[in-house]
Amino acid sequence: MRALIVAYYFPPKGGAGTQRFAKFAKFLPAHGVEPVVLTVDEGLRSEHAPIDDQSLLEQTRCEVLRVPPPPRATSMQRLRRRLRLHVDEDEWAAAAAERALAAARERKFDVCVTTLSPYANYTIGARLQQELGVPWVVDLRDPWALDAWRVYPTPLHARRDLARLARVLRQADFVIANVPEARRAFLDLGADPARTVVIPNGYDDEDFADVAAQGADPARPFTLVHMGTFHPADLPPGLTRNRWRRVRHRQIEPLGRTGYYLLHAVAAWLGANPAARARLAVRLFGRADASHERLIDALGIGDVVRTEGYLPHRESIAALAAADAVFVPLHGLPAGERALVVPGKLYEALASERPVLAALPEGDGADLVRRLDAGLVAGATDVAAIAAALGTLVTAWQRGAAHRGCARDRLVGFSRRRLTGLLAQVLTAAAGGRRTVEVVDPWRALG
Repeated sequence: MRALIVAYYFPPKGGAGTQRFAKFAKFLPAHGVEPVVLTVDEGLRSEHAPIDDQSLLEQTRCEVLRVPPPPRATSMQRLRRRLRLHVDEDEWAAAAAERALAAARERKFDVCVTTLSPYANYTIGARLQQELGVPWVVDLRDPWALDAWRVYPTPLHARRDLARLARVLRQADFVIANVPEARRAFLDLGADPARTVVIPNGYDDEDFADVAAQGADPARPFTLVHMGTFHPADLPPGLTRNRWRRVRHRQIEPLGRTGYYLLHAVAAWLGANPAARARLAVRLFGRADASHERLIDALGIGDVVRTEGYLPHRESIAALAAADAVFVPLHGLPAGERALVVPGKLYEALASERPVLAALPEGDGADLVRRLDAGLVAGATDVAAIAAALGTLVTAWQRGAAHRGCARDRLVGFSRRRLTGLLAQVLTAAAGGRRTVEVVDPWRALG
């Protein structure tokens, strides 16, 4: 079976959005699927994936069709962008759709998968389905119009995007949600339960094959690591439906996706435990802009907290295993609401077998940490709770009774190899013209 995979973020681009289908492409051949990837030109830069990662490229062995952005937008595309009627990356998606159609006419694709974002990628799968009858699977890494991080200039724009998402959920042959909570939200929008499945992100066993977690050593500081992107930490605090007068579908506290609450928690804990300064080291790996450096200086914690910049994926795994605990945050939500996303970094943090300090709202991610007894969960925006959890981890470590984290063999349902088997089930069903598939997501498999 030959599958066309439309993945805007693909090696050598680095970052979390790249890893999902880089790993699927790695393991699909073992399930009888030949992946052909349609992606952007190597030289095209994106704010969401500004750095290349050769360690990811080295793991990927499949045919890759690269489409450069068009030299200029059409007049209609420019007008749609001016009126904010576009989705995102519309111009690239239009060019990529022509390339996909040409490739599909030259040779048979049994199925097409479009992974979103960018959300304009859906148009490529829709055109292959409508014009050539190629079965189409849409993979939603984030819940698109329901993603509380996505903002709109007016309520009209928000409703229009929500209607577009609802059409895609009904039109695609199969829909893949990233977490169970997102699947429930898609069903509320009209998605067919028989054709909507959950396949989350995960971890690759092979990445951890030569990495061993180190034991506690009282002679060195307790090291807390964050791995991944921190958004700017100078956003206005508080739950808000508007961000710079733009509209959201859900209220969130966007500062939860920054280092703001962690840094304030570190400062608060050190203020209450001044003798502990020499026993704590916080390392922020990945993208953290100058607002974090300013906040670190303002809080007077520069001797404890350090920003380290982006690490290639292979090195990031080693840094996780060398830590004493891993910090995983997400945006805050109003009481009673559950998150529709789980940070992709959580799965590798769990696989590192290090205890996780999870600053998460209620949702599938917080549920997973608790069910696995893999660390401590604090409210995403609760400085006191984050500080208390940090103190608990440091104190236990000093006493030689450090939290052991989660044994990796309890996570097998979230291994990339196992998850690729679930994807292969969906692709096989779509290619065979079936209208239903039974996929047991890893949360259900945990019992």
